[in-house]
Amino acid sequence: MKYVAVVVTYNRKRLLIEALHSLLEQTVKPEKIILINNHSTDGTADLLEKESLLTNERIDYRKLPDNIGGSGGFYEGLKVARTYDVDWVALSDDDAIYEADYFEKMQRASQKHPKIGAFSGNVMLTDGRLQSDQRGSVSNEYWVKKEIMPADAFENVAETSIDWFSFCGCVIDMKIIKKIGLPEKDYFIWWDDFEYSLRIRQYSKLLNINDAHIIHKTAIASVDTISRYQRDWRTYYNVRNKVFTMRKHGKSKLVTALYLVYWYPRLMTTVFQGKFAGNRNFVLKQYNSGFWDGVQGKMGKSLKHLPGSV
Repeated sequence: MKYVAVVVTYNRKRLLIEALHSLLEQTVKPEKIILINNHSTDGTADLLEKESLLTNERIDYRKLPDNIGGSGGFYEGLKVARTYDVDWVALSDDDAIYEADYFEKMQRASQKHPKIGAFSGNVMLTDGRLQSDQRGSVSNEYWVKKEIMPADAFENVAETSIDWFSFCGCVIDMKIIKKIGLPEKDYFIWWDDFEYSLRIRQYSKLLNINDAHIIHKTAIASVDTISRYQRDWRTYYNVRNKVFTMRKHGKSKLVTALYLVYWYPRLMTTVFQGKFAGNRNFVLKQYNSGFWDGVQGKMGKSLKHLPGSV
């Protein structure tokens, strides 16, 4: 398997070092690791230099002049990846640690399924749980309803057919990337991977290889926010980008519009759920501004919704 690995980082230098070593130590090694530094301010470059990673011939290091979000980072990373003579591109964040045989298993899967151009593995949390919300299905094509597949869909079977994956250990055929273009950089953060998956589906099935594992050392597991909420500036982007994606990819523009009319008041009333206690006004404002900006197509970085803004 001839591939490059794109890693996007922002202010998580210690985890980044671990993530890079997990790629350098693969049994099937990448031709290059394209490292996109999203304008980190925590001394990332200094630590990379100290660890002799800036001079590592396998690492193509790029520091961006501004933080353009994860979406912009993957846009830039894939833009660089397209200049390399490789067959596959892998995507991950700086808190994702590949098991050593991850790409060996991806290689085996690509040989077994030569007509499939998109693979992924299981995203595991540090406590051994499957982070099931990193892979999923689409249950309604009319307004593109995103679904999280149950954990048992990935158990006791070697492979699971999926409709979307996150940018955490996905591996995409370069031919498909050149057909569908780059991710939506103006999403800034979240939903860019789902939207990109929808474009991939136009050319290939997506297949998850269940014994290939990538460890997600996230501070707060997204699967745990279902029952409890922490104030998060990204809430705005979650709603805005969801609405924009539905409008862009919904099979029926009329049905999508009708669904949004139906969904808006229901979205607003969810703030009364117990998990939002103490944050209801904040969440209500995030939901409202995110919804209407998504409807109007107001995309890109919002100066009101940035790290440290809450």
